[in-house]
Amino acid sequence: MTPEVMKKLDKAVYGAHKKGARKSPVPLSDSAFIVNVRNRTVVTAMDGESVRERVFTNIVSTVIAE
Repeated sequence: MTPEVMKKLDKAVYGAHKKGARKSPVPLSDSAFIVNVRNRTVVTAMDGESVRERVFTNIVSTVIAE
C-alpha cells in the first residue's frame, strides 16, 4: 500500500465518519477496501480482479450496478 493510497483512504474514512457511517466500501481505481469507520480499520482489501466483480460483502452488502 502506497502513501498515496493511505492518504485517499484516510480522507474517505474521515468523510464517512462525518456522515455517521459505521462500515463503508471505499473503491479506488484498481482496488477497494471495506473499512470499519469507527475503529478506522480495514476489514477487507480487494485487488483489481475482485473489484471488477462489483460485489462487496462484509458490510450490509453493497452491489455497484452499472
